[in-house]
Amino acid sequence: MMQTHPPAPEGASAAATDTIRRALLDGPPPPYDELVALEQTLLLIIADLYATVAEHPLDPREQSSMTAIRHQTTVGLGAGLVSAHQQVRALARNCQWLLERTQGART
Repeated sequence: MMQTHPPAPEGASAAATDTIRRALLDGPPPPYDELVALEQTLLLIIADLYATVAEHPLDPREQSSMTAIRHQTTVGLGAGLVSAHQQVRALARNCQWLLERTQGART
């Protein structure tokens, strides 16, 4: 059974894609203050996309992923550069998953 997913909020895709790309760049971690800015941006994107996805029926696996995303948004960056970098990358992957759910309705 193919599920349809809700469309992303207007303008979310381009901005989110750019932020995700920056958060997932290979190489050494960027400065901590840049990670803080990325985290805040990703959290805003997740909030918008989460609300959109949550309005529609989800299968049990998707519901489990939504619960994990909600938890991930409460973790915070941590004190170290490496933990902050890992958290930003995890949030970026959560954004990717949510975007996939919202873009499925358009294809």
